[in-house]
Amino acid sequence: MSKFGLYTKSYQEGAQHINICDMPSISQAEAYFAGVKQLSLEQFRDLFIVKEVNDSNRTLIYGNR
Repeated sequence: MSKFGLYTKSYQEGAQHINICDMPSISQAEAYFAGVKQLSLEQFRDLFIVKEVNDSNRTLIYGNR
C-alpha cells in the first residue's frame, strides 16, 4: 500500500495539502477521495490533484518541519 495525498488545484495560491490515505493505486485513491467529497471523478479532477506521498514523517500537524 502506498500513501496518497489530496491537494487543491489552485493556481493563485499554490496547491494546499488536505488529506492522506493508504491505497494500492492512485486511481483507487482518486475514487476514494471523490467519494469523500461526494463528487463525480470528472468534477473531482477539475478541483483536486492526488499525488503519491513519499515522506511518511510529514503530516498535516507538523507541516514543513
